[in-house]
Amino acid sequence: MNNPYIKLVKNKDASDIFDLVHPRFTAQISKFGGHLLAFKPTNQEQWLWLSTSAKLDGSKPIRGGVPLCWPWFGPATGEFEGEPQHGYIRSLDWELILVEGDDKALTVRLSPIMPSELKERLGLDVFVEYKFSNKLKISLVTTNVSETPRPLSQAIHTYFRVDDIHNTEIIGLDNCQFVDKLTKESKQQVSDIKIDQSVDRVYVTDQPDLSCKTNTTTRLISGAGHDSIVVWNPWKELAKDIPDFDDNGYLNMVCIEMANTQGFILAS
Repeated sequence: MNNPYIKLVKNKDASDIFDLVHPRFTAQISKFGGHLLAFKPTNQEQWLWLSTSAKLDGSKPIRGGVPLCWPWFGPATGEFEGEPQHGYIRSLDWELILVEGDDKALTVRLSPIMPSELKERLGLDVFVEYKFSNKLKISLVTTNVSETPRPLSQAIHTYFRVDDIHNTEIIGLDNCQFVDKLTKESKQQVSDIKIDQSVDRVYVTDQPDLSCKTNTTTRLISGAGHDSIVVWNPWKELAKDIPDFDDNGYLNMVCIEMANTQGFILAS
């Protein structure tokens, strides 16, 4: 899988990072978590926010970039109750299984190195595919490897970088119903989203498009195969309570992610 645009390097914590340098973009992917750390199209700003306090040594899931939540989003329930928040794959090493492309675009596919007993218990297998050019497409692809239908909850938990959260709008969710995870209430969105406090919401919608507008750019966010859109910013007090989250990081990030949270069942 030799390709001139990707090489394996060590970061300052001596963990393995795939460094991508391409005519149309630069990017970094951690082998730990299969986690996209950075993506910057040529002559554009960095798209992703990564906490300067993030642990990159494999000791815990990475704060920022694009964590992959699978096979559940949030706390585990049912037979898996008490097991890791957001599932297992954020805390596994991943292997590179495909690199292909040219000077116009690059596709990178990785698969988690999952213990066989865990894969058998879950009845599921997964890989992530990143398609890079001057834009980015992320696909999280799950296969039911058992003989029975399996529940699946997941999210591509993208931390978008913004220049100032006070001047940021999320456009396209007006009139959508959402669950406010802070108050446990079901509400309806009125107008576009402006964030001036802690926000943790699950919008129950499969709509394909929305956008994030800042002083400097408007970024289109599109998705498919989801039943929810999650919006999160911890705001000042909660940011201080999260050890690997910069105290003032809430000013320069917002999580917007396509997810499955509504009881999806994957056929065998």
